[in-house]
Amino acid sequence: MKKYGVIIIAAGYSSRMAGFKPLLKFGRQTAVERVVALYQQAGADQIILVLGHRADQIRPYFDNQPVDVVVNKNFADGMYTSIVTGVTHLNDEIEAFFIHPVDIPLVKRETIKELMAAPPQLGKGIIYPSFLGERGHPPLIDTKYRRAILDNKQGGGLKRLLALYEIDAAELPLIDEAILMDMDTRADYEALLTYDALEAPNLCECYAIWEKYQLPENIRRHCQKVKQTASGLVDQLIKTGETLNRPLIQAAALLHDLAKTEKKHAEKGGEILKAMGYPQVGAIIAVHMDILVEADTAITESEILYLADKLVKNDQLIDLTTRKNLVLQTYRDNPQALEKITRRYRNAEIILQKIQRKNG
Repeated sequence: MKKYGVIIIAAGYSSRMAGFKPLLKFGRQTAVERVVALYQQAGADQIILVLGHRADQIRPYFDNQPVDVVVNKNFADGMYTSIVTGVTHLNDEIEAFFIHPVDIPLVKRETIKELMAAPPQLGKGIIYPSFLGERGHPPLIDTKYRRAILDNKQGGGLKRLLALYEIDAAELPLIDEAILMDMDTRADYEALLTYDALEAPNLCECYAIWEKYQLPENIRRHCQKVKQTASGLVDQLIKTGETLNRPLIQAAALLHDLAKTEKKHAEKGGEILKAMGYPQVGAIIAVHMDILVEADTAITESEILYLADKLVKNDQLIDLTTRKNLVLQTYRDNPQALEKITRRYRNAEIILQKIQRKNG
């Protein structure tokens, strides 16, 4: 089994940031803890943490952890000196390694695992994660480039060096905008906090998922209309005091028919999103065809998507009763289907009544 390492760079001054980047908080973790935990969870075989400025403040966070903490005494000379320090400490059995600056803290575990699985498929020595066609961090570099990094005398840093070997490079498209999101400024940090609070893929990530699964254009138009309809329902309900997760509903609406061409597409789509690390989105998608509804309970995100989907035929809004009658007419000679359709639309009617009561 191939051995992977990571060199996490947390040595700089954070001069453009009103705060020290490695110790900025994301929930209960600091940025540097978040990045280290990412590679622990992904199963990296060696984690090298390169420190410099304020090293004594960071080191205690990793006491008694399987992390190789090293200090770059020349950190003031630029990031490349920290990369060299890290590469020098790679174990001999490591076959490929990531370079991960600490100011890109929200990369997903699934991203690292996909990159680790990619080399045999791509047959390249340098693999860049990409999002909607744009390269991000962290690159995965074969250790055959270790000597080139250590001996490099030209300026321009690692990016310029690796550009010399572009023929041996490949991009791996991923569903992770965080590979592009650094925190050079306070505004960047605030944007990352907002992103981190999401329990769903953001809109750009939803569109990237469409591309990955080559969603047909007619299904994309339908999903967009369901998203618009669901968002309108959410806005109405929030005005009445309901607490609903708008980004969660929007993502589920855009992705609910991701597996439309397959049998049991709701369940299949839910499984796909759960495997991506979005269990709540997956759970909502899984019940958008069949749902259990109680008339006297609070309205849920799952119910909003369920109703919105029934209110959209193709990419046009349609009255619920009209839609129900059209479907019943289509299956009028199939008693088993009629029973299922009647139940489904009765649930949609209950949800609509709950919303109407809330709106007075």
